[in-house]
Amino acid sequence: MQGGGIKLQITEKNFIRHLKQKEEAALEFVLRHYGGQLKAVIHRILYAYPEDAEECLYESILKIWDHIACYDETKSTFANWAAAIAKYTALDRLRKLTKLKPAVDIDQMQVEDSMQMTEDALFNEFFMELISCLKEEEKWIFIHIFWEGASVSETAAALGRKKSVLYNRISRGKKKIIASNPGFFRKEE
Repeated sequence: MQGGGIKLQITEKNFIRHLKQKEEAALEFVLRHYGGQLKAVIHRILYAYPEDAEECLYESILKIWDHIACYDETKSTFANWAAAIAKYTALDRLRKLTKLKPAVDIDQMQVEDSMQMTEDALFNEFFMELISCLKEEEKWIFIHIFWEGASVSETAAALGRKKSVLYNRISRGKKKIIASNPGFFRKEE
C-alpha cells in the first residue's frame, strides 16, 4: 500500500522504477515473475546443496534490491542482469560450501534422492537449452508458463499484453525451438 491506501500497480513496464524507489511491491513482483528463472540458475550450480539453494535465492533477491541503481537497461535486459547476480551469488556460495563441507558422499545419499536430483538437474538444463534460441522476452514467457505453471492470462497481465498476442508468441516460439533442434523433434517413420 502506498500512502493514503492506494495500491501500487506494478507491471513489467514500471517495476524497475519502483525497485529504484525501494518499494517492496516491486520486489514481490521480481520474485513472482523472475523467481523461477533465478531458481533455475541457482539450482544448476547448487544442485548438490538444495537447502542452500533456497537461501541463495533470497540472497540474490536482496542483492538485486541493494544494487538496482547499478542496472543499466541499455547494456542488458533485467532478466539477464538478475540471472548474472544469481549466478555469481550461487558460485560464491558454492566456493564457501566446498571449503566448509566435504563433497556429497554418494554412499551416504539415498539412491532415490540422488536419482531425483540428477533428473531435476538434467531436465532443468534440457529446458534451458531448448529455449536458448528464443529472445529474452520469449524465454521469460516460456519459463513463466511452462516451467512455473502460470496461466496465459496471468502472463499476459504481467506483460500488459493481450492473450492473443501471447498465444502468437508461444506458437512462434515453439516453431523456433523445433527449427533449432531438428534432430530432437524428428518424426519416427
